[in-house]
Amino acid sequence: MGKTLFTRIFLTTVLIIFVSCGLTISLLYSQLGSYLVNAQSKTLERTADHMAEVAGRFIGESEGGFITGGYDSAAVWMFQKNIENQSNNNGCTVLIVDVNANIIAMAGDIDFIEDKYIDDYRLDPRLISKALDGSETSGISGDKTPGISKNIYVVTEPIYGGYASENMIWGAVVVCKPLPEIRQARNEVMALVLTSQCIAILIAFLVSFILARSISRPMSKLSSAVKAVASGDYTQKIEYGSNDEMGELISGFNYMTETLKEIDEIRSSFVSNVAHELRTPMTIISGFVEGILDGTISEEDRDKYLGIVLSESRRLGRLVNDLLQASRLESGTAKLVMRQIDVNEMLRKGIISYENAITEKNIHVEVQFKYDHCYALGDEDSIYRVIMNLLDNAVKFTPEDGVIRVRSSEGARKIEVSVENTGSGISEKDLSKIWERFYKTDRSRSIDKRGVGLGLYLVKTIISQHNNRIWAESKEGEYTRFTFTLDRFNVKKTEQIT
Repeated sequence: MGKTLFTRIFLTTVLIIFVSCGLTISLLYSQLGSYLVNAQSKTLERTADHMAEVAGRFIGESEGGFITGGYDSAAVWMFQKNIENQSNNNGCTVLIVDVNANIIAMAGDIDFIEDKYIDDYRLDPRLISKALDGSETSGISGDKTPGISKNIYVVTEPIYGGYASENMIWGAVVVCKPLPEIRQARNEVMALVLTSQCIAILIAFLVSFILARSISRPMSKLSSAVKAVASGDYTQKIEYGSNDEMGELISGFNYMTETLKEIDEIRSSFVSNVAHELRTPMTIISGFVEGILDGTISEEDRDKYLGIVLSESRRLGRLVNDLLQASRLESGTAKLVMRQIDVNEMLRKGIISYENAITEKNIHVEVQFKYDHCYALGDEDSIYRVIMNLLDNAVKFTPEDGVIRVRSSEGARKIEVSVENTGSGISEKDLSKIWERFYKTDRSRSIDKRGVGLGLYLVKTIISQHNNRIWAESKEGEYTRFTFTLDRFNVKKTEQIT
């Protein structure tokens, strides 16, 4: 068979069509022939029974006049008319013969009887010997049936009745019909079937061609696109207008390419950002160290510049730690120890940690706790890191004499924590991007000299690993608010964990 998918599908469909049509026609031809022969044989047998009964009754009513010649001509006419009707209605030949094999009445052709077996309207007794002996016979003529041409279905039946005794065999009925005439109906039906099959085959060819094309064409496009993606081209996108399985496959491929494109862009951005974040402190460190070593920096300024080197070294350490933490969170190697934690206590400790920075900028802190303690289910170190990061951002971006609002509340199943600060806010354009790695708004780049843009990314990753959510709200020139949720702690969960 063909090498392409289209050729295989099309040829397989064509082969199935031909085989199924061939089997259908063969079975129909053989079964239809048998059915028609059986149906006609039953019809001929019923005709013979009917004519034997009519002939017996007629002979009895004429009291032998049919034999002696003293019969009513009107009655004979009616009898002959009955025979002709039976012959015409069933398309057969009907013979009425007496006990001496004389043909008394007839309708139809008698060409099927060989000349030597009929003489002056008298049959050879051998043709109806079984019927004159009282036996009913039926079947297809052949070499073993003398006097009858081949391929003739013949039925013979004795006629009982007469003026002497009702049990006396008076004669016989011979009903016959050529098999070609019986099979002609089959040929007509088969001609109709063949015509319809040819039309169906043509339609099937067209449908299979269209079906094969509809499957192979997108598959061919998909194959080409896969090769392009394998070579690094993530812009591939296939158009397909159906929602069937092929549509789902292509939709999945398009989604995959979009995801790979985003991952590639993130990877490129990641490498670029890491290189940038590493280059700046390393340049500063190497420059000042060289200056100290070659004497460019005086003894008096050495401590000052060593302090800068230490600060930049710590910045590098924070960057490496953040990168390692992000990698562990993404890979799932950072295991969370879920237990009861007091969120309000963590918020208090966090605020105290930034007391000096808050005092320096004369920031007013508003704390609103619904309860003195607020117990949640979470990993203590990870959640404390989230709180510290949000407080760090709030302190960093709150102007002097600004306000920071820290709130916590409990619901039936969740605990909600928010950290809000007054200030210039975040633009709507930047609000959806702040969770990306290394993303820093233009304003934050000028204010936050120490950050590398990983803080909010880590915050969102940690909250997501707790199967909860975090979101940001902001109005430019007024405020920025970060809110996250945690599962409320209860005794049942404690029992499951411990």
